[in-house]
Amino acid sequence: MALVAAGGLIAAAVLRTVGTTAEYLAVSTTVEVGSVVDRSDLSTVRITVDPALKPIRASAADQVIGRFAAVALVPGTLLTQAQLTDTAVPDQGQQLVGLSLPQERLPAERVKPGAEVLLIVTTDDRTVSNQQQTAAPMSIKATVVDVRAGAKEGITLLNVAVAERDGPLVASRAAAGRIVVALTTGD
Repeated sequence: MALVAAGGLIAAAVLRTVGTTAEYLAVSTTVEVGSVVDRSDLSTVRITVDPALKPIRASAADQVIGRFAAVALVPGTLLTQAQLTDTAVPDQGQQLVGLSLPQERLPAERVKPGAEVLLIVTTDDRTVSNQQQTAAPMSIKATVVDVRAGAKEGITLLNVAVAERDGPLVASRAAAGRIVVALTTGD
C-alpha cells in the first residue's frame, strides 16, 4: 500500500513538473513585413509552453487573421502578439521605398526594423561648384521596415517608409547612389 501511495505522489510531482499541453498558433509559411496574416499562413501545434514565452493560443486565431506582420514571420516559429500590428506598412500618407546600399553608406551599428533613420541625400560632385559644397545636405526622416543581405557581398537591402511626398526623391537618389543612412534616437 505504501508503494502505491509513493507511486501516486511521484506521478503527481512529475505531472506538475511537466505541466499541461495546449494548442498554440505557429507560422507555417513565410509572411513578409507588412503583409496581411491569412489562415493559410498559420498552423496549430500542441505543446507545453515555458512560462517565459507568450505564444497566442489557437482559440484566438480569428483575432490574428487580417492583422499585419510587424516583423518577417518565419515558418516553424510560435506566433506572439509582438509580431503583429494593426497598422498597415506603409501607413497612410507614406510610401515604402527599397534601398540597395553598400556598407560604407550605413552606420557600423546594425540597422534594425523599426529604427528611426535619416536618409542623407548627398550632392553630385560633378554638378556642384566648390562654393556650394559647404551647404548642408538634404535629410529625410524614414522608418526602417525590413533589412536583408543583398545578392552581392557588402550590399544591404533596406525597405524604408517615408512621407509620400518624399518617396520619388528618395527612390531617384537611391538609384543614383546618393543616399547615406544615419541612425537617430527617435522622438
